[in-house]
Amino acid sequence: MTESSVRSTIDSWVKPVGWPLVLLIGAVIAVAIGAAISGLGTTALAVGGDAPKAVKVQAAAPPKPADAGLAGAFLSGRHAEINSQGGLAVDFYNRVTELDPANVALLQNTYFLAVQNGDFDTAIPAAQKAYQSSPRRGMAGVLIAMDHIKKGEYAKALTYLEKTQGQTMNSFAMPVMRAWALAPTAPAEQALAELEPLRSFQDTGNIVDAMSGLLNEFYGKKDAALVNYDTLALRIDNERFSTLRVVAEGYHRLGQDNKIKGLFDRFEKTHGTSPTIQAYAQAIPTSPVKRITAVGGMAEAMFAASELLLMNDPNELRAQVATAYAQTALFLDPNMDIARRFIGSTLAARNRYSASNEVLSKLKKNAVGYYDVQMQIADNNVRLQKPRDALVVLQEVLKDKPQWSEVHVAIGDIQRNEKKYGEAVASYDNALKFSPDGPQNWAIHYSRGIAHERAKNWDAAEADFKRALELRPDDPNVLNYLGYSYLDRGVKLGEARKLIEGAYKQRPNDGYIIDSFGWALFMNGEYDLAVQNLEKAVESAPSDGTINEHLGDAYWKVGRRNEARFQWNRALSLEIEEPQRATIRTKLERGLAQQ
Repeated sequence: MTESSVRSTIDSWVKPVGWPLVLLIGAVIAVAIGAAISGLGTTALAVGGDAPKAVKVQAAAPPKPADAGLAGAFLSGRHAEINSQGGLAVDFYNRVTELDPANVALLQNTYFLAVQNGDFDTAIPAAQKAYQSSPRRGMAGVLIAMDHIKKGEYAKALTYLEKTQGQTMNSFAMPVMRAWALAPTAPAEQALAELEPLRSFQDTGNIVDAMSGLLNEFYGKKDAALVNYDTLALRIDNERFSTLRVVAEGYHRLGQDNKIKGLFDRFEKTHGTSPTIQAYAQAIPTSPVKRITAVGGMAEAMFAASELLLMNDPNELRAQVATAYAQTALFLDPNMDIARRFIGSTLAARNRYSASNEVLSKLKKNAVGYYDVQMQIADNNVRLQKPRDALVVLQEVLKDKPQWSEVHVAIGDIQRNEKKYGEAVASYDNALKFSPDGPQNWAIHYSRGIAHERAKNWDAAEADFKRALELRPDDPNVLNYLGYSYLDRGVKLGEARKLIEGAYKQRPNDGYIIDSFGWALFMNGEYDLAVQNLEKAVESAPSDGTINEHLGDAYWKVGRRNEARFQWNRALSLEIEEPQRATIRTKLERGLAQQ
């Protein structure tokens, strides 16, 4: 394929259908070349007859962006993007745009991916090129405007924002952006008037009050600003932490420190507390008073917009735009730690755990929110199947926060998953020791009960499960676990059925609870009903070995012997522990009745 034909092919993909569909089409090709790009190992070729053995081939090193042609750069960029290697993907897409500078869709993808990665050295030039060809498309105008805002060029920024206002994904944020672009040169009434249309929309009232408070401060209208902050304070128990932060810092700048403690107390009654909230409550009254600037106000506007995007109907595109907005806030104010935490959490919610850790690890230890960030990093490591790394992080947190119950719980969860049940019990003991007695402790009792049960300390496990139900009656997880544990021991079968029925009524589509319900029917001799429910359970969770084994047992009891053997063999092909394998092999040899 010639370079011109490659350019034509990519161009034909991108322009008629837009970039999102290209990502799906390109994914197929990117996966096809993935082995060569990422250095994977073997390939086999057969032309008629028996297929020969796989031949080991020398792994190809990933091409460097500067050395890659158009096809190689495009497909390598796609492969990197699919594998969440955002920085590498940007490098390759940069190469693509060098070779095909007129392709607006490729430029869009480059700057959009770059801004999500916080690479503004790449994002802004790419946005400028895209804007020249398509000024009303995508986020190009917003990014260029933010660059001018940071440079103090407010009139220039405003011209770009005015041309971007028709874009659907950006339109809801345009009023606050225009307000701050106007602030340095326009009267207060004009800037504040930009916010008023947002009052007619759901969920934007707090942004209007927060931005109005900051703008009034900027213009020196302290009494008006105080009215805005007091309005937010009246409903603080239903607001997000970011709103609490804006109001508390506003009170501090306006000399109203006497209102801060009560504000935090009301917030914590509804939301609970954390080291981050406690640290803010202590730090704000003693922090230096800094005047609101237009750049700082715009950073607050971009962050508020990023949060609003994920409040209702969050999806992948909204998460990407929210990340881009939050990165822009950080670009304007590199000390905006709340934006960094938001980016890390959003990336983790999108299963980009390594990227999340990369962002969060830049938070300094003296930053407010540092310890909550360490908890997120530890959780990311668990999801990356790096439990040892997670434990290292959590143990470091314990050195400074030895009485933080949640850290002991997180350590216990890791130990339990690693089958270190005795150590897990000790960690849960510490968690309960440092947690005030109350309904919130139900989950600790439940987790400790699981650890006791796995360690074959049944009396202690049963006591924990019952205590969990006292603190949180009818929780389906606890009901199911306790009920199934009775079935597994062949005791209290009537009570077991009632417990599991309680869970089943709440979660009738949960495959594992359906299995428990079917097994309760089986244990109580209702084999026909057991088959019906266990078939549903297998449909819901077909790769669970125990559920397949249960269905085999039920088939055997109703005389469907061949189907029973099929399910037992199916269970053996799945991931189950060796004692269970031995039991199933016995069933296959002797049947269920003779077991």
